[in-house]
Amino acid sequence: MVNNSEFKILVVDDEIFNVEVVQGFLEDEEYQVYYETHPKQALARIFKESFDLILLDINMPELNGLELAKRVKNDPQTKDIPIMFLSAMNDTETITQAFNEGGVDYITKPFNGLELLARVKTHIELRHYIKELEKKQEKLAQIISTDPLTSLPNRLRFLSMIKQETKKITESPSRLSLMHLRVDKLDKLNSIYGFRAVDKAVLLLSQLLRKSLDQKYTVCRVYGSEFTVIMPDTSLESAKAIAKKLLLLIKENENSNIKLTCSIGVEEYLLGEECDKFLFRVNKLLHEASENGGDQLQ
Repeated sequence: MVNNSEFKILVVDDEIFNVEVVQGFLEDEEYQVYYETHPKQALARIFKESFDLILLDINMPELNGLELAKRVKNDPQTKDIPIMFLSAMNDTETITQAFNEGGVDYITKPFNGLELLARVKTHIELRHYIKELEKKQEKLAQIISTDPLTSLPNRLRFLSMIKQETKKITESPSRLSLMHLRVDKLDKLNSIYGFRAVDKAVLLLSQLLRKSLDQKYTVCRVYGSEFTVIMPDTSLESAKAIAKKLLLLIKENENSNIKLTCSIGVEEYLLGEECDKFLFRVNKLLHEASENGGDQLQ
């Protein structure tokens, strides 16, 4: 059920009498009602605050409602706010233009109070359902892109993040290194200790990585036995030094009953390089470290 008191409505009309009439109807339904009688001040307020619905007059001095609506709809931060026009102008050309400028509804003055409330209710409920849908989509996206065991970003999110990082460097050159880490002989460990025990060891490893690394680094679990660490503003030399320390920390981790070792590949991004090629180079080094017996850095 929609709670009207949660929604903010802005009334914009240069005639204070019109504002008071509309305000009275809306406040009786317990909406949060705000108003502006100067269109330029209204525009500044819309960009500054957050509203769920705008009731907008057209014929106003300095800045008419059609132009105000156009500016609101052209701004990425405010373009989704629904605009309902309240105007004495009832010609087809004006009404058509109002919808073309992004209006979702149009009521001519003088209006019927019950009709106004019914239309406001429709757009507020629609706004409510859209917000609820966006929340569910965000939650679903979070679930889809998160590893269920470690709560780290998974492969899907890692690929999106590394592409963003390489794009960022192309636009503003800096250093970027990537560490790819694989738990050695995970299948053998599963057969000896069982999946639950090994899962617990992998979870402890993920916690060790997060605790040991700088907060500017992002740890991801990309496969069952593999982690990556995105390392912005970090040279290859620095990344390798960090990786060497990690090898020792992992081997000496006293919190885990299962002693793990890891193979690590580290590379630095080359400016202008395709992201896939960068990932291939890191994976190749990881494979070499694993094939050479593991518990080492390449």
